[in-house]
Amino acid sequence: MGIVPVLLILLPYCVQAFAFAVKPALWLRIGLVTGFALQLLYWIYIPHELQYVHIIGTSVLLLINLFQSLTLYRTRHGETWSEEERYLQSTAFRSLPNVIFKQLMDIAEWKTANKGDVLIAEHKDVERLMLVYDGTATVHLDGKPITYVRDNSFIGEMSFLTGNPASATVKAATTMRLITWRKTDLYDLMAKEPDLKTGLQTLFSYDLAGKLSKQNVRQPKEE
Repeated sequence: MGIVPVLLILLPYCVQAFAFAVKPALWLRIGLVTGFALQLLYWIYIPHELQYVHIIGTSVLLLINLFQSLTLYRTRHGETWSEEERYLQSTAFRSLPNVIFKQLMDIAEWKTANKGDVLIAEHKDVERLMLVYDGTATVHLDGKPITYVRDNSFIGEMSFLTGNPASATVKAATTMRLITWRKTDLYDLMAKEPDLKTGLQTLFSYDLAGKLSKQNVRQPKEE
């Protein structure tokens, strides 16, 4: 057997082994596509019994991984995002990797709150983490307003981190548009994506600092 057939046999395995060794999903797909392409060349170049079966099977695997690679590439570069997602990724979630951000948005739900609605209640369990996309809410402690939250601010993040009931009441001061996540869904996603937990903790820290800086600022009036 000549050197070319040997290389055509070994190269696909080497490339695919490299693909499985690297962490980024996009490189995994690229490695698999390259490996299947080399394997396809092998079955075309070297005559075998039933070689057309191998050609068809390898072609199918190649096309599947090529499609997945293109999907990951488009997601990473924001080509499949909505205008709201583009805005959020450039503001509230700019520190998150694009792929993880997209996974986060895939489990999110959009909700509208009317003026006066109670978003979370003091001493009550909080089932959802919320982010203000548009509008203003006031934070009340023992019935007194202490600060307010506006666009790109989280609601219920301390309860999400600690698992404790809400330490304050948050009420809509205007009509609001909110992005919400079930806590259970977020916990499941964080178990799969450890980088998400670190990213959210960083975002919560910045958000808390912003809220503390507003405590001495005059609160919006609730009509």
